[in-house]
Amino acid sequence: MDYSKFTPTIIEKVIAAMLVINNPEIAPDIRQRNQEILFQQVGSSVYAKIYDMNAFDMQIENTIGDGIDNRFYGLAKVASASVATGSLGIDEYVKNFIDNTIGMAQRDAVRNARENGKRPTVTRTESADCCKWCRSKAGTYTDPDSSVFERHGGCSGKITTSGYRSRNGLLSNYVKPSDR
Repeated sequence: MDYSKFTPTIIEKVIAAMLVINNPEIAPDIRQRNQEILFQQVGSSVYAKIYDMNAFDMQIENTIGDGIDNRFYGLAKVASASVATGSLGIDEYVKNFIDNTIGMAQRDAVRNARENGKRPTVTRTESADCCKWCRSKAGTYTDPDSSVFERHGGCSGKITTSGYRSRNGLLSNYVKPSDR
């Protein structure tokens, strides 16, 4: 499943929260810290949901991934500074952050599935006008390296992971575990 299609469903809410935090009357260091909290929470939630859906599909429900890295600090700095510089282009930064978080969750789920003896597949498709690097990553993989899940700013490629349940039509029956 291509999980990046869910990015537009949350991006407006994230940007709205970001704009509330960016009140110019609030001290810059407090704004930045609150942006860090926002992006850490959004990143962790997106990661957990995508990892859980992949884990269900790949029959590794009792595993957990590594979680997000610290990219949210840089995004928080850019978002906080957008009070002074204007918020032009911040939407693209937020979209890239969410898409990269999705890619990290997919990467970790595929790695854990392979370590547990499962055989997930990853398909990366790119548009005709993509860059040379993205074009080199297009294809179907059964044992991908981590670079298959990487993205750059403005990347519009689709990364689709597939496990036992998606190939057999059972992924639509996914229910999130109650203990998470």
